[in-house]
Amino acid sequence: MTVLQELVERGHRSLHTAGPVTRALAALHVLDTLGCVVAGASHPLAAQLTRLVTEFGDVGEMRTPALAGVHTLRSVVLAESVLAHVDEFDALHPPAAMVPSAAVVPAALAVADREGLPGSTVLDAVITGYEVAVEAGLRFGGPKLYGNAWWPTAVFGALGSAAATANLLRLDDEQTLAALGLAAAGLGGLLSVDQLGMGHYLLAGRAAADGVEAAYLARAGGRASATLLDEPAAAALGRSAAPPSPEGNPHVDDCVFKAYPCARPLHAALEALDALAGRGVPLQTAQHVEILLPAPLLRFVTVDRTPSGPTEAAASAAFVVAAWLHEAACDVGFFRGRLPLDTPDVTLGHAPELDARLPEQWGARVIVDLGDGNQAVQEEVAAGGDTRRSTRTKAVTDKFRRQTGADPDSPDWERWITQCLSLHDVTDIGGLRHSLCRLVDR
Repeated sequence: MTVLQELVERGHRSLHTAGPVTRALAALHVLDTLGCVVAGASHPLAAQLTRLVTEFGDVGEMRTPALAGVHTLRSVVLAESVLAHVDEFDALHPPAAMVPSAAVVPAALAVADREGLPGSTVLDAVITGYEVAVEAGLRFGGPKLYGNAWWPTAVFGALGSAAATANLLRLDDEQTLAALGLAAAGLGGLLSVDQLGMGHYLLAGRAAADGVEAAYLARAGGRASATLLDEPAAAALGRSAAPPSPEGNPHVDDCVFKAYPCARPLHAALEALDALAGRGVPLQTAQHVEILLPAPLLRFVTVDRTPSGPTEAAASAAFVVAAWLHEAACDVGFFRGRLPLDTPDVTLGHAPELDARLPEQWGARVIVDLGDGNQAVQEEVAAGGDTRRSTRTKAVTDKFRRQTGADPDSPDWERWITQCLSLHDVTDIGGLRHSLCRLVDR
């Protein structure tokens, strides 16, 4: 059996093991991702997307909270996927180094909208799409791909989008395999090492849109090789696929919601600062902060104090430290401004002992030189998310309100949030999406 065939079967099996808790979690991922899309619509890159679709005369029949007007399916999926990830605030699966939410959720929602499907089908599509994308990331090494300059989400995101769309279109096994094969034929996505910008975030959008098109093409009779993730992928990525990961709960259960809108390798550093403050360390007097990370993750972050835009600021350790010191670590707006003048010197370094913990643990050691001449050291591992469902739901719902500017006293907003969290009861995804567009005036 080829790797693609195994992924098709894995996606199907995930639905059989997905109970009510998993399905409620999938709805929470939809809410979280849409919050990121709405917040991303005020990001400078959103204006670039708007100019692009305007110049191309892109006019379709679909509305989206990402863009004003009506657009084609491809433009809607691409724009929502780009904006879902642009603030680095979307959910991810740390061991796979994948952000499946950006690739899968926009595709599932837009296709369900186009096809006139209910919310229950979106939950199926999200669970299946996450399963395929995350499993592919796990089998090919996740964070270790960074070392060869591959971004896992760009490489495997189209597989998740294709699997989600194939589920919504009710493709049979042969057609689903063809959809994944067509998506795999275009896999790629180099990890930027100097400037991220649109060149980086467009990769997520292209992956999502290409996966949708692959599934529709498979329904039309398109076919592709079923062995692309075997020898061809091994040659391109520099590693063969590992054996399938152990069976258990669907991979969506192990995805985590980001607490901070910045590059994931820096989350552990923020938690180390929290721990130092909890010890009573006077961090406001910090003169120098050194952040030590595993080698593969250093490729993804900088210490740039004058980044060219918010995209680069979200990957800057200097901005992350400043955000923490100004009590704005959860505010996407902070990363869209200038670095405060009182920010201490921040440097990055390598902690070799943290390398071996990847991909299960994304750790950081933080060393702070204080104004009194003393030094404080703290090592932390980025939190894996709160497993208590009630606490997790509240945290994500509160995050959604911050992202969208939703007034908690507004009956319309609260009604919409309740509907999204009860997605299995929604009979018309198009209606839900359009009401969100009205609320944010897109």
